[in-house]
Amino acid sequence: MNIEVEKGDIKKIGNTKYNEDGFLAIICSVETANIEEILLRSILKCFGKNYHIVDSEDFIWPNEDGEDVIDIQFITNLPYEMFEKVY
Repeated sequence: MNIEVEKGDIKKIGNTKYNEDGFLAIICSVETANIEEILLRSILKCFGKNYHIVDSEDFIWPNEDGEDVIDIQFITNLPYEMFEKVY
């Protein structure tokens, strides 16, 4: 079974997207990060065969109760300007 993705699907990945030194970074919930990583990898190929995830790491932030929340941050080599054109 093949799943088809398109550039616009990048809007549906993660809960936060931002510019990290000129490139797209996406933060995902730890509960969904594995499947979102697979989808993100496929979506990036829609922009060109050279675009991919270059790094992933834990992203820890305090919630309103002061408890640490662990998310996953994906750094891509997709220029943020290309992401903005789709978004």
